[in-house]
Amino acid sequence: MDIATYEQLGFEIALGTYLLSSILFILYVSMKKERLGSMGLTLAFFGFAFETIALANRWFYTGHPPWVTTYEVMAFFAWTLVGAYLILNFRSNYKSVGIIVAPLAFIIMGFSSMQSANPEPLVPALQSVWLLIHVPIVILAYGAFAVAFAASALYLWKDRKLIVGTKDLQNDQNPHDVPSSKHSQSGAGILTGLQLDALDDIAYKSVAIGFPLLTFGIITGAIWANRAWGSYWSWDPKETWSLVTWFVFLIYLHARTQNWSGRFAAYISVSGFLSVICTFLGVGYVLPFLESFFSVSTGMHGYAGGDTLTGTVLFCGVLGAVIVLLLTTRKRPPKTTKASSKDVATHAG
Repeated sequence: MDIATYEQLGFEIALGTYLLSSILFILYVSMKKERLGSMGLTLAFFGFAFETIALANRWFYTGHPPWVTTYEVMAFFAWTLVGAYLILNFRSNYKSVGIIVAPLAFIIMGFSSMQSANPEPLVPALQSVWLLIHVPIVILAYGAFAVAFAASALYLWKDRKLIVGTKDLQNDQNPHDVPSSKHSQSGAGILTGLQLDALDDIAYKSVAIGFPLLTFGIITGAIWANRAWGSYWSWDPKETWSLVTWFVFLIYLHARTQNWSGRFAAYISVSGFLSVICTFLGVGYVLPFLESFFSVSTGMHGYAGGDTLTGTVLFCGVLGAVIVLLLTTRKRPPKTTKASSKDVATHAG
């Protein structure tokens, strides 16, 4: 087999292991068996290792970094996401976050496998040393934000379960008669191993890493744009959305310094990931897809190519899933039951 075949085999093995890892993580959080979580983490590591070898082979035989074409960029993003997750679990036990990270990596790798794997020569705009600096920095930032999204999503999910569980206990009996330990465990469901403070801390540390990377990525992108096109900033769609993403996570960091509630900060983090999706997928695929029907500007970042139809479907699917998550975890006002109204009337009398 030639080196290109080894590269393809590495990507296929990584895709399969990410799928098996996703299944094991779902079983782990459902059945609460530690061994399943350890197996899922081990498979994620093996997938990461095989993908690392595949990316290295890709770099060797194409002669350029493996983040130029759609096939390469999406694979590199999945590699970054899984790598950040493995680092997170190096000295801590945050395996439950894999229930979002592993399926997301599998979806991204699956989308990558649907794109053309043929290497393409670098266009003039990419023949720059900034290709080695700007692109990986930005994708690393997106990987950190994806981990923050996973932690924030689990935070909202668990917080919602705790609220529902507490309401159920209040409806069953007088809450003053219920031990505090029962309140803390009720409704926690499959995430009893992770506390809200821990999930909040994961999200904060991930954003604290991703935000300066994105800042540096925007700066290096402006320098590269000036070298390639003669202007530091031209309000290109990708530039604009990256700035929107930067402001969203700046608001998140401000919220943390002002001691805003963890739930509100989690909503900001998830909203920031929506902006990442628009920056990373929306501009690259949706705008070129709409260009065939409407007069829209795709900007100067449309050099990577790729199937705009499948990219648009992926964008809509991920965007829809995140919006559904926001809707299902929203905080609803407590309902007044007949029993509680009667108790209030008794106390008032």
